[in-house]
Amino acid sequence: MFPAALKNLTVIISRRGIPAAAALIFAAGLAGTGCAGNRHSRITILHTNDLHGHVLPRSLAGEGENTGGYAVFVSWVESVRRENRRREIPTLLLDAGDIFMGTPEGNLTRGAAVIELMNAAGYDALAVGNHEFDFGYENLERLAGIADFPFLSANIRLGPAGPPPDFITPLAKIEYPGLTVFLIGLTTEETGRISLPGHVSELEFGDPAEALRDLLSLPEFEADNLLVAVTHLGRDRDRELAGAVPEIDVIIGGHSHDLIRRPELAETGALICQAGAYGLHAGRLDLTVDKKTGRVVSHRYRLFENREGVYPPDPEIAGLLGEITENIGLELDREVGKAEGDLFPPDRGESGLGNLLSDAIRETAGTDIAFHNAYGIRSPIPAGRITLRDLYLVMPFDNTIVTMELTGGQIGELLEQSLTLRKGMLQVSGLRAEYRLQPPEGERLVALEIGGAPVRDQAVYTAAVNSFLAAGGDYFDTFTAGSNARDTGVAVRDALAETVQRRSPLPPEGAPERLIEIP
Repeated sequence: MFPAALKNLTVIISRRGIPAAAALIFAAGLAGTGCAGNRHSRITILHTNDLHGHVLPRSLAGEGENTGGYAVFVSWVESVRRENRRREIPTLLLDAGDIFMGTPEGNLTRGAAVIELMNAAGYDALAVGNHEFDFGYENLERLAGIADFPFLSANIRLGPAGPPPDFITPLAKIEYPGLTVFLIGLTTEETGRISLPGHVSELEFGDPAEALRDLLSLPEFEADNLLVAVTHLGRDRDRELAGAVPEIDVIIGGHSHDLIRRPELAETGALICQAGAYGLHAGRLDLTVDKKTGRVVSHRYRLFENREGVYPPDPEIAGLLGEITENIGLELDREVGKAEGDLFPPDRGESGLGNLLSDAIRETAGTDIAFHNAYGIRSPIPAGRITLRDLYLVMPFDNTIVTMELTGGQIGELLEQSLTLRKGMLQVSGLRAEYRLQPPEGERLVALEIGGAPVRDQAVYTAAVNSFLAAGGDYFDTFTAGSNARDTGVAVRDALAETVQRRSPLPPEGAPERLIEIP
């Protein structure tokens, strides 16, 4: 439960934000009336999620066009603000988490470059995502200290019954003439399982709906205000949240990378929004709100497609991007190989890119087999010149190669678990598996070979995985039972770069040859 005093959990913010500090209590005035007659107020919510550090313009594989990058996005944001200022309508800019992990600009600065850009863009609040912890708890605290906006999460605790960390606040209260908005952040409960354990060992990630209900039960919270949940839970969990907490008016979501082109209307009346991922889109939600009840009377929604040329780049942001790129250096643009065709991350079953990455791990480690989690492969390799920057997009995480010994029975157990995920199948090297998806779970693996010979349950094989899987990431706990585990200290990304260089030019995608679905 929360302490009785809501003021100890609340940050009051202005539109452009204020420098973060150790205390959680801030006060600032807000401009704009947002009036729409005596009974109604209006407000615009602009929102993003799952940027993953994609701040530079880039080509889109298979689409023949480029993104506009962060400078074009901010130009659009400023155009909406100018429009709203003329109409005396306030504008909120929110992000639903996972802001930096995924590109050199995000990773090599450990998120600081993205925070600098968000400060310049004038964000009002950020919901803490699971990947915000990818460089550890202390790094996230450092980022909160340089941000001009609050980091929100109501379900992160220092221990089961502890308070929120000092740099995270559950609730932001924004007061406009005729309208009060409560922003409540929520973070996926899975964070403790899908992050490296050492990065979140001090923290508990509680039930989001329970945490939100605890806040709403406090006497300081008034039901006649607009309640916006800024969540990093995923679309399905957002639906559950809306049903469990009917007081919610709007959910600005992230985590599942869903591009919701029209807000999903829950039975409770809550509007569920999410704007895809990687900075390709942003959402604009224009609301008319009843002043007495705080409920949404009507809404209009538009998606912004961030493409080159749709708006002129914002000069300030363009200048910041230039500085960031220069600081990172030209090394990332060095060519390491060529691809004869587009290589894509796994969708269902194996993929050419998944095979390449798992081969790189196995060949570098010198083991019998290797595994890599499908969701850890984050971007395609377009045909043509391959740079270190391209490989950074494919493998943004600073995982290392871990070797271990697994029995044939454990390997079969891992593959059976993988087959229940379908879209999230483990990518493999050194083995061949035949499977059917129709039998019940646990009976789908039909045949398994390593080195051309059938696998025996009691036999022991050497395996290599990334450090995320070795710690039981993505619920593959069997890896934690492997014997003689040893972290080689070799970065998976470095192994991939060496393999690309050695094998170049890379052939295009071929037919499945390792994970074979049979009738």
